[in-house]
Amino acid sequence: MTAKRVHDGRSVDERIEDAVFSLMETTDIPDIRVADVIRLAGVSRSTFYRHFDSVDDVVKAFETDLLANMHSINSFALKARFAQAELDPTPTMIRRMEVLAERRDKVVALNGPHGDPQFVHKATVLMHDHFRERLSEVEGPETYRDFYLAFALAGHHNVIQYWLEKRPDVEPKVVAGVLNRLFYAPFFLDETNARHVPASPFGEKDERRRQR
Repeated sequence: MTAKRVHDGRSVDERIEDAVFSLMETTDIPDIRVADVIRLAGVSRSTFYRHFDSVDDVVKAFETDLLANMHSINSFALKARFAQAELDPTPTMIRRMEVLAERRDKVVALNGPHGDPQFVHKATVLMHDHFRERLSEVEGPETYRDFYLAFALAGHHNVIQYWLEKRPDVEPKVVAGVLNRLFYAPFFLDETNARHVPASPFGEKDERRRQR
């Protein structure tokens, strides 16, 4: 069913969602009042309850939609062969970053001090399961792989949060390239040379070294 549009082009659901996440910037989710939501959204209380059961329901609907998008992208990514192409911004990693950029303010609010800490956990589990399956064909002890995933995923989350909060001017493709390099470079490392000549994981020559 097509959502009813209101005068500014947003659906009722979108207006309510925008209002909730705006309030979340300064208020914990359990403390957000429906009265404040409907005032910001410009809808009646009865309209709110026709669309959502509670404020928490609004938040969970957004989270479910975002994670479903990521799951769909992950499923497509698993069809590609694991190879050195992973060191470049892959279409699926770029698409993940585009999805996050499109929802930037709400993702920042979710990860913020008044957001939903369970969302971070659910997102981490989703990406852990994806990357674990993605790396399943790589040889090596599972114990090391699990520790590496824990390390890499913490960095993955922090890079994304830093980007969305501090550097939203950087294009999704650039961030996708950074994440792909940080995540996959160790699997294509020439360890013999790396022990003697440390190299950038971003595949760039050091300008100072070229000038020597």
